[in-house]
Amino acid sequence: MQKVERRYLRNISSLELKLHASAFIVGLGLSAPAYFIPIFLQKLGASYTLIGIMGSIRSTPYAILPILTGFIMSRYDMRKLYILSSILSFIGFILLSFSQSYLEIGLANFLLGISMVFYWPIAESIIAEFFPEDSKWKVYSSFSASWSTAYFLGPILGGALAELADLRTLFAISGVICAVAIPLMYLMGELRLKNISKIKFKDGKFIHIWPLYVTVFLFAIGMACLILLAPSYFYETGWSNFMVGAIFTVFGIARTIGYLWLSRLKKIDEAKTLTLSIVLQSLVIFLLVYTRPEILFPVLAVAGIINGAYFVASFSVISKKVESGYRSISIGFLESIIGVGFIIGPAFVGLLLDYLNVWMAFTITSLVILSALPLVLILKKL
Repeated sequence: MQKVERRYLRNISSLELKLHASAFIVGLGLSAPAYFIPIFLQKLGASYTLIGIMGSIRSTPYAILPILTGFIMSRYDMRKLYILSSILSFIGFILLSFSQSYLEIGLANFLLGISMVFYWPIAESIIAEFFPEDSKWKVYSSFSASWSTAYFLGPILGGALAELADLRTLFAISGVICAVAIPLMYLMGELRLKNISKIKFKDGKFIHIWPLYVTVFLFAIGMACLILLAPSYFYETGWSNFMVGAIFTVFGIARTIGYLWLSRLKKIDEAKTLTLSIVLQSLVIFLLVYTRPEILFPVLAVAGIINGAYFVASFSVISKKVESGYRSISIGFLESIIGVGFIIGPAFVGLLLDYLNVWMAFTITSLVILSALPLVLILKKL
């Protein structure tokens, strides 16, 4: 019996190590060019509206496919689905590096959006379904720290490559980095759920946490504003590629600190964490109007910490309120909602920036995010 238990613990430890390592590698490949795609478009003459639309194109698969992959994950080997994240991101970045038109850039962004469907949702579902109950949110926090570490190293690396070479070279190198993770993912072994009955929407096993999904949508609008529009906004106000990379490195470091801090807590108060994160996210967006580095660097640091805290709390809500076998679908639905936020957010805020003044655009976006607060109270009572 003890041998079986030790073998189980070794397998879990090995799985966790491979999951974290592959998450770091793919995260590095995805993050190095992430904040420079808007700048690439801007150099080609794109308006804020078009930049926002391109961001929406990349986000469209993330709005549609995660819930569908949630059903697939309950039946098939999650490892094979996870490998697709590396393959598709490699293809997307290589296409982007050779693109000559907005149509080609749109197609590359669409492929990158699909690759992300097989990155976070699959990895998070692996944690939710295959790790011990008492350690799920701690493993989730550690996993998040792994990809988040890559996400703070990536922007500064991307900024340096953009200055030393060019953006097309940056995209090609990023694609190769993503492909490096494929062997690690394969060695994770088969990850297939067993003894799961047929899952139907009418079972209502995860719909009862609907307030969480609405708050995620509103929170994601703020995230989309930061990730998909703020880089070109900073660049237009006189920031260099390196400075843009540096501020999002600060954002990534702070997010990693948030994940690591939460992973060391004995317990987490989900309602308080969600509430504080929403309030601070609203304030962060409002303060973007001030483009001085001494203001925005600490503001983006706060944004990073609350980004980590918000999604750890969301994962914890799902782990506690949704039973095994339904968690992958719940996570898939949550990630789909993030995708919807990333479709609507860039187009919405992009239009505000083009047709209103900057102060009004960020103030309206800030108030939209703040409207999520009553839903946290409803969630707490369910």
